[in-house]
Amino acid sequence: MTEDEIRRFRDDGFLRGPQLLSGAALEEVRAAADRVTDRTSPGLAHLFAYRRDGADQTLRLLAVGTWRAEPVIRDLAFDPQVYGAIAALMRVERVRLFRDQLFVKPAHSSGAIPWHQDYSDWVHTMPAAHITCWVALDDATIENGCLHFVPGRVEATLPRIHRDDDMDSAFARLPQPMRENFQPVSIPVPAGGCLFHHCLTVHASFGNRTERPRRAIAISYMHPDTISKGCHPCVPGGQVIPEGERLEGPLFPLLEARP
Repeated sequence: MTEDEIRRFRDDGFLRGPQLLSGAALEEVRAAADRVTDRTSPGLAHLFAYRRDGADQTLRLLAVGTWRAEPVIRDLAFDPQVYGAIAALMRVERVRLFRDQLFVKPAHSSGAIPWHQDYSDWVHTMPAAHITCWVALDDATIENGCLHFVPGRVEATLPRIHRDDDMDSAFARLPQPMRENFQPVSIPVPAGGCLFHHCLTVHASFGNRTERPRRAIAISYMHPDTISKGCHPCVPGGQVIPEGERLEGPLFPLLEARP
């Protein structure tokens, strides 16, 4: 991670990353994601959450904690190339794994995720220093729902988005200066490639208008000294960690960046 890349990340709140997976390695992670999606993974009981949205459950799928269910996804989350880049962007020597999320947009799905900050869902932790590595398992394009970012970071925490929100209702809750100068940037990512984004960066993804699903894994890391605010479970379905206590232990492994 060069100084120029770190500067651009701090200015924009997002950054294109390297190609992480290709060939057989990419196919193995895709197969693991599909086992989670169709609920045949032998580690399914270790997931933190599994949800299908829409009246007919075809808008989108979200699974949290796939690193605990599938060894190849764990290997990806524990890849020094990934968490080493995160540590460089945070300017720390160690980071903690916070969570991962598998996102699947089925073919011809209207499962958009409206404009939001990740930290709006993570306000039970502090500081707001989480960084996500978003890994495309299929070519992520404008047609199938790649990520769109609003450059810069909003230091204030925005309201959470809800299942009945759409792009317009979420846009209406953005800060007025951002709405007046709204210039989002779309970031297509090839299969196996990745991008990084900060938890305060506003982003969204639109529906999938193609005949194939769009699969991606978002692996989020946090500052090693992140603490709980004691108001909400730090992982879905988990226990509330007392206020002021550090997020640590087997659910939040500490990862040392290589020199």
